[in-house]
Amino acid sequence: MPPATYKIAEARAHFSELLARARSGEEILITKGRKPHARLLPPAEAASRESAPLEHLRLPDNLFDDEDPEQAAIDAGEGSDSLGIWRGRPSDS
Repeated sequence: MPPATYKIAEARAHFSELLARARSGEEILITKGRKPHARLLPPAEAASRESAPLEHLRLPDNLFDDEDPEQAAIDAGEGSDSLGIWRGRPSDS
């Protein structure tokens, strides 16, 4: 079955309808003059990606063991300009 064909102006006027038709599996051809200009295609099936283990990165086991003073201050709710954390209201200067 050949795709439904619309001129650009027609496609613009009915764009949301054409998107719905493409989403439901129909192919839509948009032409400029008599030449094909674009196609609306049904979406490809969503490919599910398995999460990859990080073993290949060879991260050290103690990567997050060191105390980070900046993060500790953030966790404690202590913010200051020296840490690059701003708290309160902006000044009117």
